Amino acid sequence: GLSDRDTVSILGCNSRLDTIQAVVGNWLIPQTEEIARRRIVNAAYYDKHFSELPQIRIPPRPVGFRIVYHLYIVFAEQRDCLLDYCINNGIEAKVHYPIPIYRQPALRDLGHNRGDFPVSDTHASSIITFPCDQHLSLEEMDCVIKTVKDFYLN
Repeated sequence: GLSDRDTVSILGCNSRLDTIQAVVGNWLIPQTEEIARRRIVNAAYYDKHFSELPQIRIPPRPVGFRIVYHLYIVFAEQRDCLLDYCINNGIEAKVHYPIPIYRQPALRDLGHNRGDFPVSDTHASSIITFPCDQHLSLEEMDCVIKTVKDFYLN
């Protein structure tokens, strides 16, 4: 269970599907291919433009896999400053998974210490997500891209 948005206090799962979720799910099922297609197109657009910035690292995109972007995640230098800059400029940037799983309270009994998994620590300190859902317009994505470029180039 989560004690807040980012902290796992106890291990568990939530597998309930209430009536309202079932109704929404039934409504969305016929749309899933178009939703997936739009998200993939949006992520490719971001990849193209963010790859021009040496301060942004795009995770590898494995060949032969179809990634449908629930979140559009990149690794950014000066992540916290970029996040503040984006938010102050009306961009819904967020940090998802800021605490590596090995440092979550629910896994404290495993005895790991800060620094035991340096790649996880680096990712957690540099990860940032940008809007990527199927409803985004080209103009909205261009605004996100421009804001990120303005941060690094000015």
